[in-house]
Amino acid sequence: MPKTCKVSGVDLELEERGKGRPLLFLHAGEGLGADRPWLERLAQKFRVIAPAHPGFGGSALPDWIGTVEDLAYLYLDLAAKLELKDAVLVGASFGGWIAAEMAVRNTAAFSNIVLAAPLGIKNGSHTDRDIADMHSLSREEVVARAWADPTKGHFDAARFSDAELAQIARGRESLALFGWKPYMHNPRLKRWLHRIDKPTLLLWGDHDRIVTPAYGQGFVSEIKSARLEVIKDCGHYPAWEQPTAFAEHIAGFAA
Repeated sequence: MPKTCKVSGVDLELEERGKGRPLLFLHAGEGLGADRPWLERLAQKFRVIAPAHPGFGGSALPDWIGTVEDLAYLYLDLAAKLELKDAVLVGASFGGWIAAEMAVRNTAAFSNIVLAAPLGIKNGSHTDRDIADMHSLSREEVVARAWADPTKGHFDAARFSDAELAQIARGRESLALFGWKPYMHNPRLKRWLHRIDKPTLLLWGDHDRIVTPAYGQGFVSEIKSARLEVIKDCGHYPAWEQPTAFAEHIAGFAA
């Protein structure tokens, strides 16, 4: 069951499971999700700590938090509060952007970093679309771009209670707050990726058309000792679409 942890004055909802080496998991812009197959797989090898970002799930969103840089400092404070050592930092999509912002600032608590189809950087010119505009596309178009098997991304509102639907809507509003302009990236982040001084794995689905594996080369080219691995038959959300392969790649890399 989720619990609440107060960090720097912010009430964060945390899901924690498993034992052993700590792994801090930062979720994608879709939230932690009702189904969390990745959590079960990772918890077989790690003590997984998965907070809901401010404005998502049951986490508060105070009015003084409004940028991804704020989230990065907040989670660095969380790592300090939990006294994390030799931890694995995993960020997926939007969470990968947050993890990268953390890592250019301070990696003391972490020994391995995994960025799964992260957003956050600009590779092309101002006229190039590096990241699919998920807010302007229809739900059907987003699902087609984000999933190798679009049937897995079908959203059935009838499955959720009114309270759960309200949380989903709140999460989407929060994602827009953090990544609306400039769209889902920090123009300065790529310049500082060289500061990431821990082994880094870029994980990508071969069918990802939100940000393609080619986009990931922008991270690999700037981060020392970084490498990119591709998961077959997978789109933008490997933690959900291929959870077993996702967990195996992380466990193998962290070992």
